[in-house]
Amino acid sequence: MSSTNVPQSYIKTGSKIFLESFSCTRRDLDTQKIYTYLRENNYTIVNDPSKADYIIIMTCGITKELANISLESIEKFKKFNAEIIVAGCLPETHDRELRKIFTGKILSTKNLNTIDKFLPSVTKKFSEIPDANTRWDSQNNQTLKGVFRRIHVHMELMRKIDWFLLNKAMKVVGKNIVHVAPFNRLLPQPGQYYISISRGCIYNCTYCVIKKGVGPLHSKPLEQCIEELMCGLRQGYHSFFLEADDSGPYGIDIGSSLPQLLRKIMDIQGKFTVKLSHTHPEWLVKYKAEFMEIFKQKKVNNILAPIQSGSDRILQLMARPYPIKEVVSALQAYKNTDSELSIGVDLIVGFPSETEEDFQDTLRLFDKIHFDYGILIPFSNNEGTKASSIEPKIPKQVVDQRMKTALRYLRKQNYVAWRFRNSSLIFYAR
Repeated sequence: MSSTNVPQSYIKTGSKIFLESFSCTRRDLDTQKIYTYLRENNYTIVNDPSKADYIIIMTCGITKELANISLESIEKFKKFNAEIIVAGCLPETHDRELRKIFTGKILSTKNLNTIDKFLPSVTKKFSEIPDANTRWDSQNNQTLKGVFRRIHVHMELMRKIDWFLLNKAMKVVGKNIVHVAPFNRLLPQPGQYYISISRGCIYNCTYCVIKKGVGPLHSKPLEQCIEELMCGLRQGYHSFFLEADDSGPYGIDIGSSLPQLLRKIMDIQGKFTVKLSHTHPEWLVKYKAEFMEIFKQKKVNNILAPIQSGSDRILQLMARPYPIKEVVSALQAYKNTDSELSIGVDLIVGFPSETEEDFQDTLRLFDKIHFDYGILIPFSNNEGTKASSIEPKIPKQVVDQRMKTALRYLRKQNYVAWRFRNSSLIFYAR
């Protein structure tokens, strides 16, 4: 198709494109794949949005706060003389709010392959591009963070200085500091190889919009996961992150399972470690016996358990089908199996009808399990979820007070903890 006959809906061949991501690791990997796709099809990627013909923004909509950050970013990018394409979860999770400020092209997470319809004459379709194994590094010339990352990506000496200083800091504040925001958003992380083992979710948690944004579970074939890991080993990587929206149910749609994948990985010769991303606690309980045998080999060194609450009553309202006692028992067993295993946690504060006793049940988790890092998030009332109709809602001032109480409690328990953007509470074990 000649450029003179290209419909207006198409991105013209040879256009300059700027990419930006305001999202999670999984969407950063999607952004990196889009980058490769555009480069393979002879489009020019620029670091300055003022020089771009098109701007692709990878957005997040998991909470109202993060959705607002994405919406504000879209407004900021409108000042540039470029057509904007809004990608990521926001078009699905917060469509009404998005359409109030934007009526252009969208590229939702669960329909990324439709990017082909925007390009007039691709030589490689998006589905033909391998999944990315390294995260997108934003090097936006217009922001301090982008300039910082641009310098620190391209200067070998600066990278060495960064990681020397950060390694020193980690000895003081916790060995997992680089794995949780905001640090994993600022410094490029050398040596980390990501394998997207699945996409999507099988659950219908009453507060969550991830399934709405990403879609149902689609597991990557076990053999393909193994081949990606082998490829990483051949490239000299020794740290692997099994990434998923929920790694727990991996394989149930293709006749496999997470323990089966891990056992195959454990059979691979070589010195390397494996980290598990968000693993629904139901599967940490279900696979307890298998995981204990796997963890004995000490190659899995990090798991993240989104427990969300220490109260069984609140977990029932969240539609999280696991007794908290069984989760605690499983995590304690894993720690006993490998004392060096790092366990992270996600917790929500202020879920509708949460009493002071429910909140204290959440804090008591720290008396039972030595979490190495994690995040406490104020409840986000996403419209259209079942949780949005649960009453009573907890007043903001009460939620804020509970977050302050949690901050004091964690510091008293010898955690390094602080409020991030006056909202989420991030913490690390010393």
